[in-house]
Amino acid sequence: MHPVSANPYKENEPMIKKFTQQIQDNFAILSKSERALANFLLTNPDCLMVESATSLASKVGVSTMTVSRFIRKIGFKDFSQAKKLLKEQFFGPVMAQAGGIEQRYQLYGCGVEFSTWEAENLELELGAIRQVHNLRKAEVWGRCVELLVAVDAVYLASYQVVSHIAIGFGAQLEFVRPRVRFLDGLDTNYSQLFSDPAARKLIVIIDTYPYHKQAKKLAILAAKQGIDTIVICDEFCHWAREVSENVLSVTTNTGLVFRSKAALSILTSLLTNDVIRSLGESAAKQMQSISLAEAIFNQSNM
Repeated sequence: MHPVSANPYKENEPMIKKFTQQIQDNFAILSKSERALANFLLTNPDCLMVESATSLASKVGVSTMTVSRFIRKIGFKDFSQAKKLLKEQFFGPVMAQAGGIEQRYQLYGCGVEFSTWEAENLELELGAIRQVHNLRKAEVWGRCVELLVAVDAVYLASYQVVSHIAIGFGAQLEFVRPRVRFLDGLDTNYSQLFSDPAARKLIVIIDTYPYHKQAKKLAILAAKQGIDTIVICDEFCHWAREVSENVLSVTTNTGLVFRSKAALSILTSLLTNDVIRSLGESAAKQMQSISLAEAIFNQSNM
């Protein structure tokens, strides 16, 4: 297992930016499967250095030919040339193979020496958390914080096994700013968002593998209606960067049968904290007001 430094991006930041910029500049011409690969590499740019074209394809769940086409589309002659660009790059933790739940059970749920698995899982979880903290330094993070502070109303939507992440994020934001609402999608048309007369609205969509059909549809419709959008997703998400420039992607594949939600939870907590710091006194007043209401209506004996 490769050691993980306290700040693995710092000394190699210019090289990473050059590589990731090539991906971003050519994102519009990529196919669906190539975009899944692009998002994985934007989240884990170090993986190009430690993987072969075949192993990278296996991790993302695409073909080796898809990797080759992707590499050429972003401006390289072949995979070895792209790999050479990051020759001096750090060696981060190798991300575990993606796959369906049955495949993941075979990989991580049985037949694995517990002590070995435990050590590897811990390193991968810590690596994912470090990625989130490094993401705070990116321009996109600042844009997302600014949106969460500046808009008149914030809506959140999430699906399946990560619904609780958006619900918890919304509960935190309610404490520090007004007009925050979670959309459960039960009405299937998100009328609360689209009928809201607020001058400026924001929808935060949290989506992870296997990705919900409503997530992309909601993002596209919101964009068409001029509603600001933030997408928080995993490293394999193929659609997020098609519809928004405000994409925060994290690593969820840390060797568990069900993909880890730790990085997503930490990301939303850090976003909330940065929103509080940006709002300053108004956040303090909002928290005081909410706390007073809770004290009045609290029905517990505590």
